Amino acid sequence: MMDPPPIIRLRNLRKEFNGTVAVANLDLDVADGEFICFLGPSGCGKTTTLRMIAGLETPTVGEIWLRDQRIDALPPQRRGVGFVFQNYALFWHMSVYDNLAFGLRVRGIAPAEVDARVREIAESLELSPILRQRAARLDLSAMQRVALGRTLVVRPQVLLLDEPLNNFRPGLREMMRGELKRMQLSLGRTMIYVTHDQEEAMTMGDRVLVMNAGRLEQVAAPREIYRRPATLFVAGFIGRPPMNFIETQYHVEDGRAFLGHGRLRWEIDTRRDAIEHQAPSGRVIVGIRPEDVWPAVLAVQEREPAELTPARVELVQPLARKKIVDVNARGVALKMVVPGAFPVRAGQTLDVVMDRRAFHLFDAQTGRAID
Repeated sequence: MMDPPPIIRLRNLRKEFNGTVAVANLDLDVADGEFICFLGPSGCGKTTTLRMIAGLETPTVGEIWLRDQRIDALPPQRRGVGFVFQNYALFWHMSVYDNLAFGLRVRGIAPAEVDARVREIAESLELSPILRQRAARLDLSAMQRVALGRTLVVRPQVLLLDEPLNNFRPGLREMMRGELKRMQLSLGRTMIYVTHDQEEAMTMGDRVLVMNAGRLEQVAAPREIYRRPATLFVAGFIGRPPMNFIETQYHVEDGRAFLGHGRLRWEIDTRRDAIEHQAPSGRVIVGIRPEDVWPAVLAVQEREPAELTPARVELVQPLARKKIVDVNARGVALKMVVPGAFPVRAGQTLDVVMDRRAFHLFDAQTGRAID
């Protein structure tokens, strides 16, 4: 069976501001009913991409398609997409109720249907007690919820959200992540969600698109992004605490392949062909997540550790049920994660092991993953 055609297609989409490239030749298909998160640091191009889809920015070059219709030349109101702004854009003199109802009224929806939809969305967003309050008197969290509700209530084909939960208190923000996902599944609407918060993207998105400096670094399911980062940037951006990186040199000795850094080295025969074909310079960056570095006393039988490496503990950071431990292993700074009950203190020396099966390898020249 063939996959259904995408609801949104971006082709060679590019945006320049006075010669500065904000988005560089982006190609992307978004499936009907998908929740996709655009993730990246500030200034990476994710909001600019969203605004081009909405019609609030004009592409320098490229095409935007909604189903089988090219929409990049259409005005925003004719695109069939809804936009939740980061800065709310409410009608401050109107009540919450009238803000929520505005889009339905201008579309000629019957008053009874307007009232039913407004009250339904108000209940889900905890707005029912303040429906008669003026928007200008709301706190930031309530303003953001009204902005979200005003867009959701008109049921657009595609919903574009630009960091809509930024001003929510932590507890409500976590609740709203689940509520947004539930509403998206219930309505069957496609959502494109911009965020700089990796936890938000990784818990909400069916897929995550990671951007950096206007370029697409990787787009994949959250699990794939975490387990198989396509670039050095993605590997360092995804994960808390971030991945450890070690600059190494590839060499062959007595017919066996190694990666080495100072007095550290690892036999790497199983990935020899990939390294020789994809990193011809021999300069390879080894990435390993802190949860794959552990004290030798915690090593379990099913793990396959490298040789024991003595390390000095530099810093211990307790964090709920775990500790983040900074160590210096033969001149290499590493972070590792240990259970909260594990006894460890700064200044202590202990042996650490690294799971070679968990190594991520990257060509130091291109930053691309070595498969």
